[in-house]
Amino acid sequence: MASTSLDSAGGEVVLVTGGSGFIGQHLLIHLLRERSNLGIKEIRSLDILPFENKIDIPQAEELKIFVGDFCEQKSIAVQDAFKDVNCVFHCAALVSIEYPPDFAELDRVNVNGTSAIVDLCVQHNVKRLVYTSCASVCLVPFKGYSTFTIVINQTESKALTPTFNAQDTTDFDKSFLIPGYTSSKLRGETIVLNSNGALLSNQKDYLETVAIRPPLTYGEGDMKFVPQVFEYLSGRGFSYPRIAGAGGKQQLVYAGNVAWGHLCAYKTLKATPKAIAGLPVFITDDTPINDVTRFIQKMALLGGQFKVNLTFWYLPHFLFFILSFLAELFIQLLYPVTKFKLKHSLRAIGSFTASVLFFNRLRASIHMDYVPLIEPEEAALQSARWYAQWWEKHSAEKRRK
Repeated sequence: MASTSLDSAGGEVVLVTGGSGFIGQHLLIHLLRERSNLGIKEIRSLDILPFENKIDIPQAEELKIFVGDFCEQKSIAVQDAFKDVNCVFHCAALVSIEYPPDFAELDRVNVNGTSAIVDLCVQHNVKRLVYTSCASVCLVPFKGYSTFTIVINQTESKALTPTFNAQDTTDFDKSFLIPGYTSSKLRGETIVLNSNGALLSNQKDYLETVAIRPPLTYGEGDMKFVPQVFEYLSGRGFSYPRIAGAGGKQQLVYAGNVAWGHLCAYKTLKATPKAIAGLPVFITDDTPINDVTRFIQKMALLGGQFKVNLTFWYLPHFLFFILSFLAELFIQLLYPVTKFKLKHSLRAIGSFTASVLFFNRLRASIHMDYVPLIEPEEAALQSARWYAQWWEKHSAEKRRK
């Protein structure tokens, strides 16, 4: 779907990897809306799946679509996608907290694939690379040994992340409360940030990179968070299990604001790259900080589909974590024979819901002039409507089966 209305003379070419994915779709909306202000002449999408307009992207027909696996950097589709590109937004990733983790596939996509993106940028003289990381890279045990973490109003320089040791990736993964996924994302982030200043193949320009770290993200197109919780609750009388323990509070962010943060990073790399080049940046908004349970209840209430209640029983976090550890140990021991996996790590869920997570976006505000574009009330309503529509469609499909 090549555009005929984009100006072919002047302007930049930008590429979004994972254009059919969650953050990628929201980013394409902002790029299409702001392309004149940003001086963009062509917007490209690269995804392993054929492009699908999942959230009613306006003027989606004006995108230039490429279908290919960026891990296979020598493929014709991938090479064509990178030709004459000025900036790459690397949003594509394998998002999975299954247990046991598929370490090989996580490495292939999130680590080796990210390295391939950097190589492609150098090869094709791409000057700017904006990487979609995640704030969960800071989800490490509080004081090094607990089953939860506490991050209160911390900036990027204060929020702890493990130091990667290439000689022992197993111990590195054990440094996180979410196994597999978070370590692969931090390794990918490290590759991107360490490549800042790399000499491009033209031998005159240098690559400028930045990593965007959003917390748990919600909004239209989300298939990994709220829809999966709804699906779980639907088989249990819409009763949310009380397993978080006292004090668990999590910061969430709307996908539209995360995408807007990517554009602010792009503009900053063009205007004042030294301000953020080679650095991670937290992108948050003003979504109220509360436990995930309350947020799920709010989404269900605003969507008008059903009411979510809390279970009458209560399981202390530490007890839930011990039971989860034993269950996962049993599953891991039997996995070579059964090949059975949990869709979500029980320990990861327990640790996340018991943690206090509040990130400070001072760097984004000062150096990228980032201000959340969508207010919390609007974000909540838009998201709840989309979740309600998804649930209606999903329920109808289940009834037909």
